[in-house]
Formats: sequence, structure tokens, C-alpha cells
Amino acid sequence: MSASPAVLMRLVASAFTVAEKAGAIVRKVLHSGELGIVEKTGANDLQTLADRLAQQSICASLSRSFPKITIIGEEELPPEEIKEDLIESGHSEEILQKTCPAEYRELKEEELVVWVDPLDGTKEYTEGLLDNVTVLIGIAYEGRAIAGVINQPFYNYQLGAGASLGRTMWGMPGLGAFGFQLQEVSR
Repeated sequence: MSASPAVLMRLVASAFTVAEKAGAIVRKVLHSGELGIVEKTGANDLQTLADRLAQQSICASLSRSFPKITIIGEEELPPEEIKEDLIESGHSEEILQKTCPAEYRELKEEELVVWVDPLDGTKEYTEGLLDNVTVLIGIAYEGRAIAGVINQPFYNYQLGAGASLGRTMWGMPGLGAFGFQLQEVSR
């Protein structure tokens, strides 16, 4: 490859592996049995240790690789030292091989905003409704969503110990959506 991939493609490629790391954190906390639940604003607005650790991992990892982007996380967390084992510095080679849509090729790091919901479905997570749990990373430019990554940490959990657990999907207008297969629904 003669030219370096566009900033947006590098960001999405990093967000992909960061979302997978966050999904692994979410699973690890659940399996530990120590959810560390706190109420944010009431009984239906919970935060768990998984929320906190996943957000720290996502924000610190992306900030380290892309210091000029703005990152907005759902959880209000006090500034603290992030443990090195929460940092993910990898990226998806498959995403880097894709051609960035022309309208996004020249975007600069400082023009991008990353929105993070480290554990969407926290209440369901605490109730064991694992189909409803996701890690969400959205990327916006000028107030408009232009890319996103979704990790389902417990995808395939019903299939038992031998099944591959979790999946990560991503998409971008002008490029498509990846990481899943459409199922034909019989009527």
C-alpha cells in the first residue's frame, strides 16, 4: 500500500479491536460475580464495574492512538490512572484494507468525535438478559454519525462452552455494514 490509510479508517480499525477488548472486560466482570453495581440517578439507571472498566479501556486506548480526537463517554468517571492491562493498541487489518469513501478521506483527527456507551443494557446485564448487552462506539463528523462499531459480548452464549463467544460489527455510510450475516426469515 503506497499511502497510509485515511484517519477515519485507522480510527474504525482501532475502535474494532478496542470494542472487542471492552467486550472481554464485560464478560470477565460478569463471570467474576462481582458486578460492583452503583445507582447513578435511580434504581433504573445503574452503573457496574464493567461499565467503568470498559469505558476506561475504550477512552484510554483510543486517546493514546488518536490524541487529537474528542471522546465523549456515557459514564461520568473521576480522572485516574488507567492500568496498562486495560489498554488495547491493536487494529483490524481487514478494515485497513477497505477503501475509505471519498467524502471522508481527508478528515483530520481533530475533526472527529467518538461517542462511547461502554455497556449498553446495563440493567439487563445485571439481570442476566445477555442478548441485550452491547458495547457501542460511534464516530461523528460535524454532528453527524459517519461510522460505528458494535460489540455483542455474549453473542452465542446459549450454544454453550464450545461456541465462539461474542461478535463485533461495524459500518460506515458509503462502505457498508460488516461482521454479521443476514438471515432469511420464513413467513
